[in-house]
Amino acid sequence: MSRSVSISALFVAIAMILGRLTGLLRVLGLATVLGVSYANDLAVLIISVPDFLNSMLIGGAMAAVLVPEIHRRNKMDSGQTASQLIVQTMVIVAAISGILALILAALAPWFTQGLASGFSVAQISQASPLIVVVLWAFPISAVTAVTGAVLQSQHKPLVPAYGNLFFNLIVILAILFWVNADQLQILAWAVVAAALFRLVTQMVPCLFQGTLRGGLQNLLKFETLDRRLLVKYFQALTAIGLVIAFPVVSRSFASAYTGGISLFEYAQKLVELPRGLLGAILTMVIFPRLSHAFAEGKSDDGSRMISQASGLILLISIPVTVVIYGCAEPMISFLFQRGQFSAYDVARTAELLQIAILAMPALIMSILTMDVFYARHETMIPFRFSLISLVCLVVFSLILRTFMGISGVMLAFVLTSWFHFLMLTVGLYLKMRVSVIEGVNLKHCAALVLLTFSGITFSAMMLRVITEPVMLVIYSGFVGLFCFGAVLVILKNHLPRFHRKLSL
Repeated sequence: MSRSVSISALFVAIAMILGRLTGLLRVLGLATVLGVSYANDLAVLIISVPDFLNSMLIGGAMAAVLVPEIHRRNKMDSGQTASQLIVQTMVIVAAISGILALILAALAPWFTQGLASGFSVAQISQASPLIVVVLWAFPISAVTAVTGAVLQSQHKPLVPAYGNLFFNLIVILAILFWVNADQLQILAWAVVAAALFRLVTQMVPCLFQGTLRGGLQNLLKFETLDRRLLVKYFQALTAIGLVIAFPVVSRSFASAYTGGISLFEYAQKLVELPRGLLGAILTMVIFPRLSHAFAEGKSDDGSRMISQASGLILLISIPVTVVIYGCAEPMISFLFQRGQFSAYDVARTAELLQIAILAMPALIMSILTMDVFYARHETMIPFRFSLISLVCLVVFSLILRTFMGISGVMLAFVLTSWFHFLMLTVGLYLKMRVSVIEGVNLKHCAALVLLTFSGITFSAMMLRVITEPVMLVIYSGFVGLFCFGAVLVILKNHLPRFHRKLSL
């Protein structure tokens, strides 16, 4: 890829690292103040509800559909209808999300029970008013999804990349100075304030970029929102929303166990750190350029970007998976064991993390494969596969939790993540003749899978004989470095794109 893409990816990566690190600090703050408890379960719900609703019901597909459409209209008429489309989308999204927020507020007890099916009646009664407060942030987050997509279409992903950083900093301040088990309403209002500040930071550059100029003209002429675009949007929204629902559904199953939501969130947050970083780079940097390449008919450039992105994902995710599996307990102890977070909580969280981390390569690769579908204006296939996967998640969770408890819920999430990725990969090749990694055949894929599970098996054996935390980290690091070298050799020897140049 070009030097400009590399520089853009670097700055976005820095922004996303800061955002993810502050997200981790936010979780650490909750662990210190509230530990593994019902109060922390409720705090996790409060923080996650607005962005979850936005991603699932409104904004999850915004970039996937809006970015390619803006590129097409800019090329067609110098951007006039694109500006009109952007403003109309903002107005419609604000109206729809506002109405949905009011409906959910009126149905708050039922909505809360859906989010945490294991809560008692008394717990739901206590949680519902807080959920009503935080629902104010839903329309704000929905409009933010539009401004983020607009900035991505202009190849200005840096400001949206800093959005999570701004959001997390405000929430962290509230946690450190005001939040305790009896003051969770402050946290709810802090989430609303953080969402509003994040929107302002994105709206200002949109105005300066001139992307909204002329958009108010003929605002009520909705022919720009043609049926084709709306159908693609709702298909993409449903597909992405179903994927986003995976951890939410699993968390609802986990709520049946004391502190289950907290344990699930702690483990998932450490998986989200590397996954969110690479996934955000794909969405904010790679996807707009991939969409542009396919719109210009430059399929070869698109295939090159896909191959290099896939190789980079494998090169990072496989070693990271092995390292985190090996040193899960010392990592959890170092990060969380303070305040209300006990050694027993460390052991339970580490057990879930060792299961959850197995899903990371599949989670990141699924983001890339879905981006390829959307860049080619194909939304129905991801929708079907996501729906099938969600049904499988519910079935797996019901079966496995009977035998394994909360660990079974996490294992169901892992199995579903890999099943979803494999369906997307096969569908991408059969429908569009696009390989996720061009030049790597079944033999090489088998080698990568064998390498990953060999590293995990070695780490599991190592855990039985090494108890010193520092030595666990050192040995896990050596195993990860070996896996990194082995993956690099496989890619460079069998993937021409990598043999010449490994870059973003």
